[in-house]
Amino acid sequence: MPYRFKYKAVSPKGDIQKGYFEAEDIQTAKKNLDLKGLIPINVEADEGYKSIFKKYFKPSVNLEVLLEFTKKYNTLLKAGIPMLRALDVIENEQENIKFGSVLQEIRRLVESGMALSQAMQQFPEYFSSLYINTIRAGEASGQMDIVLDRMCELIEREMKTKEMIKSAIRYPIYVMITIMLAITVIVTIVVPKFADFYKFYQSDLPLPTRMLSEFSNFVSSFWYVVVFMVGVMVFSFKRFSKSSIGQKIFDWIKLEMPILGNIFLQLTISRFCYVLATLIRSGLPLVESLGLVGTTVGNSIIAKVIASIGDNVRGGGDMFSPMRRSKYFKPLVIQMFAIGMESGNIDNMLFEVARHYDESVEYQSKKLASRLEPIMTLFIGGIVLMLALAIFLPMWNMIQVFKK
Repeated sequence: MPYRFKYKAVSPKGDIQKGYFEAEDIQTAKKNLDLKGLIPINVEADEGYKSIFKKYFKPSVNLEVLLEFTKKYNTLLKAGIPMLRALDVIENEQENIKFGSVLQEIRRLVESGMALSQAMQQFPEYFSSLYINTIRAGEASGQMDIVLDRMCELIEREMKTKEMIKSAIRYPIYVMITIMLAITVIVTIVVPKFADFYKFYQSDLPLPTRMLSEFSNFVSSFWYVVVFMVGVMVFSFKRFSKSSIGQKIFDWIKLEMPILGNIFLQLTISRFCYVLATLIRSGLPLVESLGLVGTTVGNSIIAKVIASIGDNVRGGGDMFSPMRRSKYFKPLVIQMFAIGMESGNIDNMLFEVARHYDESVEYQSKKLASRLEPIMTLFIGGIVLMLALAIFLPMWNMIQVFKK
């Protein structure tokens, strides 16, 4: 499917030309300009294209794309290929249209004399502050290959964590969707048939069927109200969850809820330790690393504690006082921090803490999944029983209806 591109190029006469055209991908777009004798300055996907598909199709970089870019860039640098050449190679192979345009602009900025980290900073929606500052640390230390190796490990770890969470909730979600579909079919198709039959014979429906029938009538008569209310609830929930107060409330619930709270806490502390260790090993100072890691933990409650740790260290204090005041940092974490600071080996200690919590989270997730299965089975059984009563009770009562 062709995409709309806008371009800026130099004509054979030296004039600047701007325009739009369609092409399958960014590489084809550049070739089309070459065939016209134009030297491309900038080619990017047109966000203003008004077709329905293009209006809502907004390609964006995900962890897989970012990991692929980081690995390719690291491999090319290790092979001795210059930075600009490496960026050009990756850009020409990039399948994600939008990210390809971003890489093109980054290469142009680097060609103009800007550092890679500064060029990436122009695209915060694609490169996080953690990613940018890690690249900056690699530029300063001259150990870009080591820094990129760590960044690949960090992205892979984040992908693994997300997949683990998805796997844990996938089964309950599938079950709920199946149940909702079954209820919808029964309420909208099966129950009305029984209701019409009983109405014809002037007989009362059994209570379970009557309740479903009333619900079916309400949904059929006021479906637009139901759709509107669901839409308002979803919109309000998303709006509230993104507000500062809502975020704090939901983050607090994540940490305090039974069973799952401990998993979320360990997951957050593990991410904190791993990212902090990665930044320190990349050569960033401790205070700066603490400032960055607070934005990556994914929980505003823990981020506030991390901010207080950074403030304490910046003021000449230690890291441990704010940790001890918080109930979320267990003695194990504090002791490992202390040992690492004393031995000058804090990055390795933090990696060990992260590994310990990762293993604990994986074990608890599997344990939770095994416990959920019988609960979900009982839940499904209860729903099936209710639906069966609603369907079969009228059938059993038909004999009495015919006797009348």
